[in-house]
Amino acid sequence: MSQPGTVDWFPSEERRELGAALRRLLDVVVRTGADPAELKSATAMVDELTARLSGPVVQADRSVAAGSYRTHMSIVGGLSHPIAPQLHMDVHEGGGNGEVVVGPLFQGGPGLVHGGVLALLIDHAMGCVAARPERPAMTAKLTMHYRRPTPLGVPLTITVRLDKIEGRKLHLSADIASSGEITVQADAIFLTLTKHNLRTVFGGPMLE
Repeated sequence: MSQPGTVDWFPSEERRELGAALRRLLDVVVRTGADPAELKSATAMVDELTARLSGPVVQADRSVAAGSYRTHMSIVGGLSHPIAPQLHMDVHEGGGNGEVVVGPLFQGGPGLVHGGVLALLIDHAMGCVAARPERPAMTAKLTMHYRRPTPLGVPLTITVRLDKIEGRKLHLSADIASSGEITVQADAIFLTLTKHNLRTVFGGPMLE
């Protein structure tokens, strides 16, 4: 049941379309050469929209099921998130694969993806492989190896391997490639979470 001033979360096509529209807008905002008058007019429209959407807020739960708040509003891959790079992983036994195009919003050096964003993508992709509803896990150590610059605006493939399970430790490796050339390699250790971890970190068990 919702708390006062909140509404229950439910996914909708309209919410997904709003997220996609905002991602298109932000890619334009960081490149626009519009004149000051046009920028001032746009600011007023954005402020008006902000006021219109500032009513009840969503009461989010911790579910990781398809269509949940967490899946739609994930900072990576979230269909309804206004800035999320649209990386969607195909997870299989022992690893996973995905593809993403990173736009100008995440530029570091001219024409290149920011290194911190590459770490975000790698960490998320590894998390998709390491964590499951029956095996919640979190990053304990992540080591990045930047082999060459990673370009913006082109398909990037991300490959993750679950190399070894050692007690609660999940050892993973991953790489990002552009046009068949590896630009980033990474190694990580994820830790499976105990019931005590779930209580202390999240305040209760994760919900499916």
